[in-house]
Amino acid sequence: MTAPEPPARFTPVYILPPSSRKLVAEEVNRVREVERLPAKRILSSPSGKQIIDFGQNLAGYVNIKLAGTKGTKIRLTHSEVVGQDGELDTNYLVPLPWLLKPKAEYDEVLLSGELCWFHPWFTIHGFRYVEIDGLDYKLELDDMQAIALSSDLSPVGTFECSDSRLNHLYRNVFWSMRSNFTDTPTDCPTRERSGWTGDIQVFSATATKYVDSQAYLRRYLRNLALEQFPDGRVPPVIPSESSDFSGGISRFFSYVSNSTGWGDASVFIPWTLYRYYGDRIVLERQYESCRRWVDHLEHEARNNRGRSRWFARDLGDLENYIIDSGFHWGEWLRPGEGITSIFWSALIPKAVVATAYFAQSSYLLSEIATILGDEQNASRYAKLSEKVRTAWRATFVQDNGCRIGEDKQDDYVRALAFNLITAEQRQAALNRLVELIEQNDNHLGTGFLSTGMLTHVLAENGRPDIAITLLLQDTQPSWLSQIERGATTIWEIWEGYDKHGKALASQNHYSLGAVTGWFQEGIAGLVPIAPGYRRFRVAPLVASGLTHATATIETSFGYAKAAWHVTDGVVKLEVIVPSGTSADIYLGNGCNEQVGSGTYHFEWKHQ
Repeated sequence: MTAPEPPARFTPVYILPPSSRKLVAEEVNRVREVERLPAKRILSSPSGKQIIDFGQNLAGYVNIKLAGTKGTKIRLTHSEVVGQDGELDTNYLVPLPWLLKPKAEYDEVLLSGELCWFHPWFTIHGFRYVEIDGLDYKLELDDMQAIALSSDLSPVGTFECSDSRLNHLYRNVFWSMRSNFTDTPTDCPTRERSGWTGDIQVFSATATKYVDSQAYLRRYLRNLALEQFPDGRVPPVIPSESSDFSGGISRFFSYVSNSTGWGDASVFIPWTLYRYYGDRIVLERQYESCRRWVDHLEHEARNNRGRSRWFARDLGDLENYIIDSGFHWGEWLRPGEGITSIFWSALIPKAVVATAYFAQSSYLLSEIATILGDEQNASRYAKLSEKVRTAWRATFVQDNGCRIGEDKQDDYVRALAFNLITAEQRQAALNRLVELIEQNDNHLGTGFLSTGMLTHVLAENGRPDIAITLLLQDTQPSWLSQIERGATTIWEIWEGYDKHGKALASQNHYSLGAVTGWFQEGIAGLVPIAPGYRRFRVAPLVASGLTHATATIETSFGYAKAAWHVTDGVVKLEVIVPSGTSADIYLGNGCNEQVGSGTYHFEWKHQ
């Protein structure tokens, strides 16, 4: 029996020479269909096109039933928003409209003349709405589905409380994470779709509360180390075109590969995996990458001086520990700052931010070296970190902590979170942070880098009341203002829309949603103390205005839970401690308990 002749459109296969590159096994689960969403409504635009609303912003594609004359071309255009004019908006993603042309996400289908179900195979879109152009009949809701795609990561954590808006926010962050955890962690599923290091640096700890992201982030770090420049710089996007490993050189990516807060992902993410999973292996594997980055920062501080130091007070030897040259994104996208602020970042290096990250990465690297038994380098990097902290205080701290850096909220958040200031300066810094928040009518003023640390810092330093006030704020800029506006994912910038109702940037970035990591740790009170939750703390935030909160997490040792509710002035707390672990339980009546594995119930009168 002979094989049939292949169709004319097929071509013979070719045998290629073996690759000289090392082949390694994949470390992360594949991208797959994770949910199917029905169409919620069909809109008719003023131009006569049908616009399908799926009620949820997502990453994926549409499965649609189509019929029509053979040769008819149908276009499916995807977007996250419909404009005030009732038409699908595809222009909002262009940050520099005077320089760049709008680009739409669309699929084109050439009908065969027979009824068919269509969905694309080799692409992914970010969308809530799909515009159908070319059909000569009205679609029905049952004619289409949105198929959400994401890397197949097992859910491990939950949070639920008495405020439905916070539960909604928690879900929105999950959908942004799901939309951007597609093979590699991206910034958004619409515009760049790129693995920006800064995005996952600020979000990695929060991700561990939602899904088992250990292997996923390990793989990202492996790629980061492979793409790292010989001098230690880290490309801002992984995978990237900015290193020799990838082939083509991107001048822009090479230029911004110096940025702190982004390159520090090389140190922060391994530390996150160690803290939440007890993952020592990733510390061993990424150790040289960590060292190369910190050594690069040390070289930058010692050998390059920027404009900000030309007329500054001479610090003597401490000058060698201030980073004020090269490109740095800085805090990035504080309220009121648009994406075009990148030009200001290029002109004025953010020394107060850059040096803070230099200090913290040096400190974390000294901790990693200690864990790995490299005492010589542990001592070296600990001394380096202390030198950088001393230089940072000498340069940016005034009035014993009452004024720091540019006197922005994020300056004080970093000072407290990274222990950059002395014990005597902490109260003054905290007071100034609270003062800035209150002067801003109880609104946050943080951007990309420090928003995820803001509520942690306030609560851990004795002001959980301010943390809750910010969390429950429902006017811009705030998290809940997005909920009030109908968001189903997290916006890229705080404003989201202008005063005319036009979308301003991506509607699906997880970075500003890093706050929900504090829901489990701060509100429910479930906090790891020893790596991998071998020992954890339960300290519920009952004085929050909420009546109940529950957090669960599937740790490496098993299922852990902290659940509290207030009824008739009595607080009831349930704690589940998995086998092989212990918990320190802090009760609101001033009593503390240290317990081993088991299920425990406590009651006390609410003060």
